[in-house]
Amino acid sequence: MDNEDISLIAAVELLELPLGAYEKAKARYDSLGKWLGRDESTLAQNDPHIFVQGSFGLGTAIRPLLEGEGYDLDLSCKLRKGVSRGSHSQVQFKEMVRVELEGYREAKQIQEPLEEKHRCWRLYYQDEMSFHLDIVPGVPLDDSRKRVLCVAMESIGVERVVANDVAELAVYITDDRSTRYRVISDDWLLSNPDGYCKWFESKSRISLQSVMSLEELRLDDVPFYARKTHLQRAVQLLKRHRDVMYRDNDDAKPISVIITTLAAHDYAGSATLREALTCCLGTLSAFVASDANVVVNPVNPDENFADRWATPEGQELELKENFQKWVRQAVRDFNQISNLEGARLVGHLSDVLEVKIQASQLGTSGVAAVAAAAAPRPIHIAQAASPWSGRG
Repeated sequence: MDNEDISLIAAVELLELPLGAYEKAKARYDSLGKWLGRDESTLAQNDPHIFVQGSFGLGTAIRPLLEGEGYDLDLSCKLRKGVSRGSHSQVQFKEMVRVELEGYREAKQIQEPLEEKHRCWRLYYQDEMSFHLDIVPGVPLDDSRKRVLCVAMESIGVERVVANDVAELAVYITDDRSTRYRVISDDWLLSNPDGYCKWFESKSRISLQSVMSLEELRLDDVPFYARKTHLQRAVQLLKRHRDVMYRDNDDAKPISVIITTLAAHDYAGSATLREALTCCLGTLSAFVASDANVVVNPVNPDENFADRWATPEGQELELKENFQKWVRQAVRDFNQISNLEGARLVGHLSDVLEVKIQASQLGTSGVAAVAAAAAPRPIHIAQAASPWSGRG
């Protein structure tokens, strides 16, 4: 392993969550799942299923910039029986989940009140580690909609076997901004956070062999987040760079789902973290060069992750421009690693990632000797398969 890769791995290890954070997160949603499914639960007959989504599910969560800051744990609460768009309004369904969450809050003696968000309920869970649990209620799709979704995913290049599996995981969710929120209607939002995690895992599949033994790969109970592929690590580095660059302008910073989607889009495995990061930056740069306004959700092609860019608020915050500025700066900052060594490299990583790496962690060999081998390779973007093609 060359010094450049050593430096990146040393940096990303310092971004990892505190020891036991994932286990704590799992304990939180396991506890909530048991509560919702207990015999006395008003949802017991609805076959409730709690699962993690977002950065915890993807294995791309990172430490917050400020020590002691809480973690956001995004959860989905799917009721697999007894509720549909034809039987309940969105507000009725969301209220069903609220009743049990309120009971859970009281049973666990959580002082902070349950907070309603547009699409979820927020539960503040604090002990030795502070979590904000955002619980999004959902119900399964009907079979006909699953088939339509599967075809749509295949049309943008998602493999058929992945599309079939992912479509099975999609859900309808509530949103109190909908004009049909209080009446029984088919007008519910489609979401697929669990499917998105599966898609992201499928993009990492080739690299799993390089980070796990075959014996580990056979263990079905090894969660994806624990495998730490180069793609996961590359996304962690990109997110941290974003956080540092926009620490004083949080509202305008690029959102993680856009970074993650574009970073994973053309990824096809890598032997090193530097190679993975180079590929991700190449795709991000190609997107910026296209000046597109659309980042298609790969598991729901009708959704544009960048739709907020065109809103009055998004234009006032210059969300698109800030995304483009960040990508260009990230390319410059990560490429500069190739030209630094020793104390200068440590200082550069401290500046752009706010991590304190010891010079001893980087070894004695300079990175200049391997710069040519690690130089960014050209990234070919197949226009027809690009998530921004034809819709910008």
